Amino acid sequence: MNEWVGPDVNVVGPLQVPTGDGYCLPESSNFFDILTEQGSPLLQDPEGLPFTCYPSMQYSTMEPAMSSPSYYSGQHYYPPYGAEDWYSPPSLYELRKGPLEGAGFEAAEMEESSVAMPTVCKRARHASHPGRVKGEELCVVCGDKASGYHYNALTCEGCKGFFRRSITKNAVYKCKSGGNCEMDMYMRRKCQECRLRKCKEMGMLAECLLTEIQCKSKRLRKNTKGSSGESTADDLEGTDCGDTKQVTSSTTRLLKEKVEFSQEQQALLNYIVDAYNKHRIPPDMAKKLLQEQYNVEENFQLLTEMATSHVQVLVEFTKNIPGFQSLDHEDQIALLKGSAVEAMFLRSAQVFTRKLPQGHTEVLEDRIRKSGISEEFITPMFNFYKSIGELQMLQEEHALLTAITILTPDRPYVRDQRAVEHLQETMLEVLRKFCKLQHPQEPQHFARLLGRLTELRTLNHHHAEMLTSWRMSDHKFTPLLCEIWDVQ
Repeated sequence: MNEWVGPDVNVVGPLQVPTGDGYCLPESSNFFDILTEQGSPLLQDPEGLPFTCYPSMQYSTMEPAMSSPSYYSGQHYYPPYGAEDWYSPPSLYELRKGPLEGAGFEAAEMEESSVAMPTVCKRARHASHPGRVKGEELCVVCGDKASGYHYNALTCEGCKGFFRRSITKNAVYKCKSGGNCEMDMYMRRKCQECRLRKCKEMGMLAECLLTEIQCKSKRLRKNTKGSSGESTADDLEGTDCGDTKQVTSSTTRLLKEKVEFSQEQQALLNYIVDAYNKHRIPPDMAKKLLQEQYNVEENFQLLTEMATSHVQVLVEFTKNIPGFQSLDHEDQIALLKGSAVEAMFLRSAQVFTRKLPQGHTEVLEDRIRKSGISEEFITPMFNFYKSIGELQMLQEEHALLTAITILTPDRPYVRDQRAVEHLQETMLEVLRKFCKLQHPQEPQHFARLLGRLTELRTLNHHHAEMLTSWRMSDHKFTPLLCEIWDVQ
């Protein structure tokens, strides 16, 4: 990982960064700019705004005092807030303004939970198999000869490799027999969906898997620190969860490792969190979902309205990611379109997992289920919300993980992947250090956060399938959603 050059600042305590509750807008906010292509519905009607059909959507304006650190200002990394000209080539996209006014929502405003160390509940290992031969351990997935503990379960080399490939490639399989295949050494080659499900049922954890992003980060750090012979937490991140002695040894080295933010990394963290907190989802929409009764069509329209607001917030946050505007204009658009769905679910998970008044979580879930959305999509969505809630993520982690999601170099149509990867690696290193500072007794916390990116990819896949079915139906979307989701 490339380190920024600058004097170091020793961070020994919790970082004092503004936090939010995920529901509330600040007292004011800047005008939201809407991305539109030439010839799109937004440009054809100069009087029309994306939200004219939703009179309840109101925002307010604000001018928070946010100063760009001199180092990044000199490098043209930090964009000025309130900049009028973002996407310069007018032939592709233009920015248009809409009146924004704030609205309060006292019912859903909750205090930010204090920084607490969550309890880690490690899944029990499956160490035996019904057909176990004396003196020989068998794979708990397929019954073949086991080679050891891999990703928290006793498996063979074949199932180990299959699980690793499935997770790293975000594979989505389909069973031809309804998902009820009996897994054995023969069937493991015939049905990948049931094999992957059996892997997870027997305790194999995606969190134990070194992702492609971590591999790149690990190689960079090894190249940087290899000559000095320092021991880092990479030894732990790169191992399967089965070797108890190795985990213990790595944990000991981790606790001895001195972790510090450089001055530039601390400035970057503060800037990203400020930008993340600056724009919030309008609270009046959540209020309507919680307090009013709607039919299926009205529920769907309200969820569409909320999705549009999520995209607006994403645009504003993305504009203020240091270095983003230095990328090629076409790559900026590709990253924004490619990450819109994943960033939306990441932020909505934060809203959904907040402490709501008693019973409101169930009401909100019921409204979503009664919107006509397929249960095949709703179930993994709520599972993702639950997994985010279990991590008890801090506001800084939400902000950094959202930026990392946006700066994913393998999005479709991204041309300069190396430039995007460089920006992402910078964010990854800040998140890695933050996790070690805030969770010193949880060396796997960083890996668990990155594991959620895999779940987001799966949600994105399900969402794309839903859009395909919606294109053939009479569902109505706002012009902005049609633009960002390529719905014609």
